[in-house]
Amino acid sequence: MATTQSLIRGSLAGEDLVSVIRKLSIEVAAGDVHLPSLPDIAVRVQKVLEDPRAARSRVAQVIGADAALAARILRLANSAFLNPSTLQITDLQQALTRLGHQLVRCTAVSFSLQQMELGGGETELRPYIKELWRKGALVASIAYVLARETGAAKPDEALMTGLMHNIGRLYVAVNESRRNESEPWEQVMAEWHPRIASSILKHWKFPAAIVAAVARQNTSDHETAGDDGLSDVLIVSIALASCVFHRELLDDTVTADPSFGRLGLDSTRCQHLLAAAADQIKALRAALSG
Repeated sequence: MATTQSLIRGSLAGEDLVSVIRKLSIEVAAGDVHLPSLPDIAVRVQKVLEDPRAARSRVAQVIGADAALAARILRLANSAFLNPSTLQITDLQQALTRLGHQLVRCTAVSFSLQQMELGGGETELRPYIKELWRKGALVASIAYVLARETGAAKPDEALMTGLMHNIGRLYVAVNESRRNESEPWEQVMAEWHPRIASSILKHWKFPAAIVAAVARQNTSDHETAGDDGLSDVLIVSIALASCVFHRELLDDTVTADPSFGRLGLDSTRCQHLLAAAADQIKALRAALSG
């Protein structure tokens, strides 16, 4: 991988890249990233789920206070992925039972972030932010399937990790007005956004395993964490996201990354997995991205 400095030296927009990297480096090193606060409903859901004594009726009461979030929870519980039968759930408490705490929390956080007025209302940012959520939902859906099929991580934890893996890109889009679509910029962004994302998730008190996996998403040869199945699941899910629509890339993708081998995945098994779970991935992605 090319280093940040070599990319900067070869870029016509070098000064922009230098200033951005210097700014991000100082913020991340100081732990002083300017983060948006989670919306109130997400904070309240997180707080009630952290209380082991909270009855499911209490959780349902908190979520039910936001009709749109309650509708998203019901939609996810009734998605073809989690509910292959035709029997629809209309009771919020039953939906919570089906999803479990991690999926409920993940849904509350992702839904709340999508509802925020990100980018100060700048209309030119909206398509980019929407695309970030679309990609995050796709990676999350694949991660859920991979974790379930390989047993390398908890499926609901893998889903949350996938959904939050590119939150660093969102941060830069909202806070850096000089964002552009040049190749050097994208390469620098790819190198740096996991560090920013892990800082954000740590600030929001996400589980340490999720924070670590997001930070390692560009590090396939993480020998010091060779038993970290969640990191491998995330790395593989990101790689497979492009193969969902371009299966011809699968052979090269699998052989290029040692994470596939650690999960016991070859191109044939990946092909079968993507084909068998295509409808489930589509349904879960739709339920997550709204």
